[in-house]
Formats: sequence, structure tokens, C-alpha cells
Amino acid sequence: MGIKSFIVDKKYLKYSAEDFSQDSKFIEWVKNGKGRKSWEEFISENPGLSKDIETARKIIESLRMKEPGVPEEEMFSVWQNVENYYNQNHKTDRKVHLRKIVQFAAVFMFALTVGAATIFIYFSRNDNRFTEIEVSPADLDEAKLILAGGEEILLKEKESDIQFDTKGSRIQIDRDSTFSYESKDEENAMTQIVIPFGKRSNIQLSDGTKVWMNAGSRLIFPQKFTGKDRKVFLKGEAYFDVAKNKGMPFIVSTDNMNITVLGTEFNLRDNDSDNELEVVLVEGSVSLKENSVLNFLGKEIKLKPNEKAVYNKMDNKTTVESNVSVEYYTCWKEGLFEFNRESILNVFKKLSRYYNVRFVTESSVELNRKISGKLDLKESLDDVLKVVSDAAPITYRIEQDKIYINSRIDYLYMR
Repeated sequence: MGIKSFIVDKKYLKYSAEDFSQDSKFIEWVKNGKGRKSWEEFISENPGLSKDIETARKIIESLRMKEPGVPEEEMFSVWQNVENYYNQNHKTDRKVHLRKIVQFAAVFMFALTVGAATIFIYFSRNDNRFTEIEVSPADLDEAKLILAGGEEILLKEKESDIQFDTKGSRIQIDRDSTFSYESKDEENAMTQIVIPFGKRSNIQLSDGTKVWMNAGSRLIFPQKFTGKDRKVFLKGEAYFDVAKNKGMPFIVSTDNMNITVLGTEFNLRDNDSDNELEVVLVEGSVSLKENSVLNFLGKEIKLKPNEKAVYNKMDNKTTVESNVSVEYYTCWKEGLFEFNRESILNVFKKLSRYYNVRFVTESSVELNRKISGKLDLKESLDDVLKVVSDAAPITYRIEQDKIYINSRIDYLYMR
């Protein structure tokens, strides 16, 4: 019987990826090109099987023997022996036991040669052993400036630059757009800047204060500061370089805390998905006080340069750490991300916000494993993930806005 008549046998029409990956004729085609034309005709005539065939092809290629001394007959014999073992000892659903065959064979082949790479689970796109990492709710859909009257101005650049004049009525956006806006009620003229995941913004407020907003953040502020203080509201992460004005303190208010300054530089992080609020002081001084109806009873905490305050939202307690490296917490505004013994989970969360992608991890990935390194976020996501995969025992594949993460097989078996 020729290879063509064998291929068109009706049994092939019912084959799954696992079935193809164990078929001797299929393996011969993938490894040696035998019967190439006939197989190509079969795929062309049965497009519904193309996905399973491609998956099976990847399985076989990933288990390719790199040691020339191992005959192909021996390789196929491995598959057959494993299947016979499971047929004799396991009376389970065919799909389940075939998946076990593929996984067992991958381990066996790895013992024969270091050339084994990945197993079927790496290529399975709908495996229920994958879980998506949750980050802050994605309610910030577009980067925009919302003026006091409700007018919205879309911010098109990945990193927008916004400047308000001293009166708060003239707004420069990037280099080519200027807007004029007069509010009838200056005291209540509040403006919002919304920065979704995947974008950032640099802002100069009407008092001269500069604000760097990280991805997934929202800032609410007066177009012109009046009254006894300069109060703004932040959700997310921002770096503040506050213009000095002794007669008008600058206050950053969050859901849990008020940070008061006269003129200083500090970084504030308060994301919904985190249980902590973090303030890192670069220079000057700041005071922190819990933001609640009973805040007059709360303890005021003052920070000195190179100190970090962390407010735990679960137990309402604040701890202070001295002599921290401020560059470690602020280099994000320069497009860098440094991590020192940071969990893989936190690294993925930060990259998820910065690049506006979702990470989906295999259950065997050690998300609490600590890694260290430095990433240049001006690089492409693929380049950044290559660096992460060097620091962590993982592999990845990018599918549009989803990143699938698997444990690195060679690491698992050699550690």
C-alpha cells in the first residue's frame, strides 16, 4: 500500500493531535519528509485537521533526537512501549491516557538525550492548567484629559507630555496641540488625566509641579490652585517633583492616605490589586496621615530622604524603612524596571500594566520564585521577555495581548 492510499484511510479523519504524534507514517514525514506531497494533499483536503496536525508536528520536532547514534526505529519504539504500558495498566478515557503518553514519552526521551525540549502542554492553547494573572481592574480604556466641563481630549502618544500655564487656562499637549479653556468656577474646576495600561504621561501643573504618571493611573487636580493648599487625588503610581510654596502645602490624597509636602520629590504607588500603599522619598520631607473620618486621631509619620513608608491596607499599619535605594523605586520613569529578589508574579504584574498585556501561566510555574535583573522597557515586549526567561525557569509565547508562560522543561528535570 502506498503512502497516499494509507493517508486517506478513514481512521485519519478521526485522529487527534496525540494520535498523529504517535503514528509511524506521520513521524516519518515530519522527521524525514517521506510522503510529503501526499500529506500536503491530505491537509489541503481536510483543513479542519490542520490545527491538530500542526500541534502534532511541533510535538515531534520538540522531541527530535540530536544524538545521531539513536536510530529512528528506537525512537518510535519508545512511543509504542509507553502506549502498551498504559493500555495494560490504565482503563481511562482515551484522550486523558494519550496525553499522559505524550508527557511520559517526553520524560523518557529526555533521559536518552539532552536534545529534548518541550512537551505537548507547551503547545496546547486550551489547557485548563493555565491561569490568568489578575491585575488592577482595566477600567481605564483610553488615555485622555478630561476638562472641568466634561470635554475629553484623547492622548494619542504612548508617552504624552502635558503642560498647563500658570493660569490653568492654556494647555499644551505634546508638541503640536494647544488648547484654551476658561472655567467659570475656578475653585471647583477639577481636571482628570487618565492613563491606561500600556501608556504613560508627563504633566506640568499650573503651579509648576511636575508629575510622571505610570501606566494604569488616574490623577485628579485643579486646573488652577486656589485656597489654602494644593490638593490632588491619585490612583495608581506617580512620581512627584513638587514646586515649593511654603504658604500653600501640596497634598496628594489617596483612598487610604494623605501625603503632605511643601516642596520635594517622591514616588507614590497605590494600585487596586496591591494590598499596600508605598511612598519613597527622594529629597525634602513628607508627612503621611491616614485618610479617614477619624484621621485626626491617626498618627502622623514623617519621612526623610531615602526612606520608604509602606501602608498595609489589610491591618492599617505603616512601616518605615531607611537607607533604601531610591533609584530602584523610581527608575520606571526613565523607562527602566529593576527588580531584586522580586517574585515572578510581581514582575509579570508590572509588565502587564506597562505593556497592556495579560499573562496566563501554567500551574507548574513557580510564581513566588525570587529573581533579580534589570529591564529596558523601551525595548519590545519580546526582547524584555527574553531577558526574564534568562533569569527565571520559564518559556513563553506571545499571542496578541496574551502571554502564555510555561515552566522550562530542561530546568525542571535537571535541577
